[in-house]
Amino acid sequence: MGERRTSARAAGLPPLVRDLTDPSAYPHRPRSVRLIQTHISWVFLAGEYAYKVKKPVELGFLDFRTLGQRRRFCAEEVRLNRRLAPDTYLGVVEIKRADGGYRLAGRGRTAEVAVWMRRLPAKRMLDRLVEAGEADGVLLERIGHVVADFHAVAAHGPAIHRYGSAAVIRGNWRENFAQTRHLPADILPPEWRRAIEAYVARFLADEARRLTARARAGRIRDCHGDLHAQHVCCTDPIRIFDCIEFNARFRYGDTASEIAFLAMDLEARGRPDLAIDFLNSYLDGSGDYDAVPLLDFYRAYRAYVRGKVYGIQAFEPNRSDTRALADQARRYFELAAASTEPRRRVELVVMTGLVASGKTTVARALARAGAGIVVRTDAVRKQLAGLPWSRRAPAAFGEGLYTAAMTRHTYATCLRIADALLGAGWPVIIDGTFGRREERDAARAVARRRRAPFRIVWCQAPDAELRARLRARAAAGGDISDAGEAVLQAQRPVYQAPEGEANVERPGSEARHEAGRAAGIKLAG
Repeated sequence: MGERRTSARAAGLPPLVRDLTDPSAYPHRPRSVRLIQTHISWVFLAGEYAYKVKKPVELGFLDFRTLGQRRRFCAEEVRLNRRLAPDTYLGVVEIKRADGGYRLAGRGRTAEVAVWMRRLPAKRMLDRLVEAGEADGVLLERIGHVVADFHAVAAHGPAIHRYGSAAVIRGNWRENFAQTRHLPADILPPEWRRAIEAYVARFLADEARRLTARARAGRIRDCHGDLHAQHVCCTDPIRIFDCIEFNARFRYGDTASEIAFLAMDLEARGRPDLAIDFLNSYLDGSGDYDAVPLLDFYRAYRAYVRGKVYGIQAFEPNRSDTRALADQARRYFELAAASTEPRRRVELVVMTGLVASGKTTVARALARAGAGIVVRTDAVRKQLAGLPWSRRAPAAFGEGLYTAAMTRHTYATCLRIADALLGAGWPVIIDGTFGRREERDAARAVARRRRAPFRIVWCQAPDAELRARLRARAAAGGDISDAGEAVLQAQRPVYQAPEGEANVERPGSEARHEAGRAAGIKLAG
């Protein structure tokens, strides 16, 4: 964020930086070296590698003034980033001074240290893909699963949990408000600031118990801390890099805050549909539906912080991009203010149909169109069984995870989740077979209690097409559903179609074809 490319001959650079723009300073002799500056580091792009040198600065929230401090935080940067990009962070290297110059390795005294990284392809960065229109729901679902798996094993405990308390969060907001007090009204209008301050005070007073419950549930973790699109490289595997190493307070936090960050960033880039795809795949993988009522609050927080950073940079001396930075800051402050407004549209949608009839594809499309949360019975079933989303648990119809008792438990849990999310103001789509009239009636009762509009979306396809989709799904792998052709054969005679029931819709032909495309099947007609 706010990086500047600097000419190798730029005036005012320290001798070490000037020397490291010379390819001869590197043992692998790159053809050229490009320098990128941020407010806290110099990054040298040297052929297949990158080297990050921390600036000897003290900014309140970080202190890099001594070589010992810089060495320690370089080591921390490598250790922490290897969690999500293990083959990218190669280690810490020493920069030597000898014969009046600076170079990597070789003889001489150690004058500086640098983080040594393998360069990632710039064209595969998520922000670039979004800008080029090349990011899609499938990609964001992969990212959602990566983040869910990371959070599942991220460190947590009493020393970390306290960072999710209302007191710490209130302090973070106070710092943000203090650091933006100088910004002019054309960047942060006073009415936006007042609305945000009032919302934060009200939310923290009303939701202190919810925040405490999050800590008790172990949802405050040692996260990435800076999860936005510029830090996601969409290779295989996906690599998420450049986490915050210099201040644990910025990295420790509620996993809800972390996912709200990337979702907010995608919304700011004009792709709320991708934000919803990411959130729903994360929820499939994590089962953390309790995070949803906190998302707007944390989206406001993350947007405000981004606005603050751009606003501060807009007033740095010797910048040629001041106006663009000010515009960026205002845009994020506007998003922060919008995040404080209550949600106005709730609805409960229930999918129904045989396996592979396109329910999940249609549910995802409905979620994108209405910013809705998808509660997927296949995911909830595995969460209740204590299984990771990726674990296959195939069983005959009515056996294993698919007994009648487990199915009743799964559907009851989905309805409880939907009830809570509707109460928090979110539209909900429950993605399941809902093959019995009483299951659909139970969902209808939840909607009635919440005074929410209710729809049943019935997906159908010919048996040959269903079987082809199931074979394609099995060959591709990576889906939460365990259903195969045997399940389809057993399910069909006991499925109770919703014919004659109220509020039943059938998706159009385009949705049917999209379901086929999602399964990798070319359909005729």
